[in-house]
Amino acid sequence: MIVLGGLGSFFIGASMQAAMPIFAQDLGAGSAGTAYGILLFANGAGGVLGGLLLEATGWIPPTVGAAIASTLAYGVSTLFFAMSGNYVLSVSLLVVGGVASLASMSIGQTVVQLLAPPAERGRVIGVYGVSASGLRFGSGITVGLFGAVVGVHWSLGLSAAALCVGTIVAALVLRRPARATARPPA
Repeated sequence: MIVLGGLGSFFIGASMQAAMPIFAQDLGAGSAGTAYGILLFANGAGGVLGGLLLEATGWIPPTVGAAIASTLAYGVSTLFFAMSGNYVLSVSLLVVGGVASLASMSIGQTVVQLLAPPAERGRVIGVYGVSASGLRFGSGITVGLFGAVVGVHWSLGLSAAALCVGTIVAALVLRRPARATARPPA
């Protein structure tokens, strides 16, 4: 969970909000100010909707699998948003991404709290917080700085793809059976 939180933070983090004016202009939806506002609103509305769905319905249990699936959904929706040239599709993808982002963060933190050994719970939650929030500087590099070189659409798309690959690798590592520790002969 610490790795998943760090991946999302490092590769996408807060960079989407900073890049949103460029997407609004490139999507050509009339006034850049209005288009920008609607894109930001869609992402935020997705987060609110995700919170309501998680709390009110209980459809998604707080499990490692749910955290992995929601992180992957966040990466995929962000990847398709970065590639989209259609404003309505982009708004829809941002709503889905907002739901998935909130689900990923809240389920991930819940799983960390539930699975951490009681004696180490505070430290483990602290490390999760550092990973999930502290690694946001990475998105300034992966999307911002790299975006100045190849364009924001490409940099966000490649960052989202890296998030997807990292999430799949983390899922495969978690599925791998644990090695039995070798005991020295008596």
